[in-house]
Amino acid sequence: MKPHNFPTFDRGMDWHKNRQLVRSGFKYLEYLPRSRAGWNATLTAHAFSARRRIAGKVDLNLWAAMHCCPASARYSELEENALVLWHGTSAKRAERIREVGLFRRRGLWTTLEPKIAHGYTRSRANQYNAGSATVVLLLDRRDIKPGVDYDQKGPDILQFHSSMSPENIEYILWDDRIEFLGQQRDRRSKPWSVARFKKKEGRWIPRSQSPVRFDDEYTYSSVEEWLHLSIRRILSTFESVAAVEIFSSLYSAIEPWEALEHQEIFRALECLCDVPQNKRGMKQFSLLQNPLAG
Repeated sequence: MKPHNFPTFDRGMDWHKNRQLVRSGFKYLEYLPRSRAGWNATLTAHAFSARRRIAGKVDLNLWAAMHCCPASARYSELEENALVLWHGTSAKRAERIREVGLFRRRGLWTTLEPKIAHGYTRSRANQYNAGSATVVLLLDRRDIKPGVDYDQKGPDILQFHSSMSPENIEYILWDDRIEFLGQQRDRRSKPWSVARFKKKEGRWIPRSQSPVRFDDEYTYSSVEEWLHLSIRRILSTFESVAAVEIFSSLYSAIEPWEALEHQEIFRALECLCDVPQNKRGMKQFSLLQNPLAG
């Protein structure tokens, strides 16, 4: 499988906080690149974290579909026994992990909370100037026992006593892409499609002949039309959505990322959404209840 290409960042990625967005109430967008456009694929971990905070539980396959990635057949088969864990590292180390798995050494540290793992992703990338990567692990709860296979080091941190094979790795989030490493796709869950644009005479237009099919009902002929359709789809999937989930899904679904500026997303949200509500420590968006009002 050829992975979808996200924007490529150099190995010296600037992980300083976007303080302007934090002051505006968008804490989960604190590491959004401070340029006019762009994304870093490891930040999809923050989108997963936001959904976990909002709903208490996250469907890994829906998260994957929204980021244009294959769904995991194993996750579907395990159902309630599926245990999703995260491990933050550098891209250089992840290249090795991808081949041989995770080694124990002084304990193999994993977490249920992606933001914790992403903190290690940032620190490893900065410390070793080796790029960023976050590993998504999938285990069967029935195969592991607390106190025997792992120790609970707080509500969200699990320290394992043995190494893990590559078969336990379902995804790796790199700076420039998300890679599916599961043994088998779940064909019942279809990834959202990627919109591809090209620049012509100063304008971004679809690479395919317009209008381009968005779904069974809608088409688009411009970035703006695609953007509005995409935001509506995201907001129709959930009752309430954090900004990082919207940014994350949008930048996963457009190529090249330069075609979409951050401010365009905020303008579209103002047009399509009710005033965002502060819930669970973050601004959350919902579709306008009466889009014809005013």
